[in-house]
Amino acid sequence: MNLASAYEYCARRTREAGSSFYYGMRMLPPAKRRAMYAIYAWSRLCDDAVDDHTGADAASHLATAERIYQAAYADDYLASSHPVVVALGDAVRRYSIPQEPFAHLIRGMRVDMAPVRLKSQADLDAYCDDVAGTVGLMCVHIFGFRDPRALDLARDMGRALQITNILRDLAEDLARDRVYLPEEEMERFGYSLADLSERRMTPAFFAVMRAQAERAKAYYARAAELFSLVEPDSLRCLSMLYVMYRRLLDKIEARGFRVFDERISLSGSQKLRLVWGVLWNKRAIGSSS
Repeated sequence: MNLASAYEYCARRTREAGSSFYYGMRMLPPAKRRAMYAIYAWSRLCDDAVDDHTGADAASHLATAERIYQAAYADDYLASSHPVVVALGDAVRRYSIPQEPFAHLIRGMRVDMAPVRLKSQADLDAYCDDVAGTVGLMCVHIFGFRDPRALDLARDMGRALQITNILRDLAEDLARDRVYLPEEEMERFGYSLADLSERRMTPAFFAVMRAQAERAKAYYARAAELFSLVEPDSLRCLSMLYVMYRRLLDKIEARGFRVFDERISLSGSQKLRLVWGVLWNKRAIGSSS
């Protein structure tokens, strides 16, 4: 498979996924955009493995995703017939992306193959680092950075985005027997796993949700420092990713954290306004004001 066809496959996969990330990727220069499509196409294989399959079937699909990234780093990657291997192999070499984030993302996905219970906030942070901070590290290599602090800030942004996802997807994850809210924090506020299983939105529930939202805001605040450290031609993409998720967190909070009543999301018109805002102001970082 030739490189152009491989990248086009990844672009199509990204476009068809309908992710908010696509809006941001479109704002990158062509070479960086293609590399981001390759990263997203591979990451989607991991997500689909654990979300669309169970048991041995999930393990098999995730093992395939693992082999794909390993093949992308092999010397003969261009001889592969798999488009993600070819596109990803070019991207990781073009932007000097290390292998470690890929291995750690696979590790995080394996957590989701069994019922999930996290004891402490440290456990949640470690999970967020594996499933989201890793993607942040891949992205920041593509964006280009002028200070190694950018790597730590990319992890902070990954934590912010993932906690936002966890708050939004609480009902969906519960149906999959995945509980990411730390047990120690729930106990501190007097909320139990039994309460969560019954979807009881008590004062204790809202206290837990507010605590996690405040933690996400702190990570967003730290991640904002990343904007001064990446190459200028990547600012609009980074801004778009930041803005979309920061505003989503605002909306979850504005709806009173009633995530069992509806799946809270930004509307098409809200996303369009954010896109135009970023296009007109490449340094916008999506403050909640």
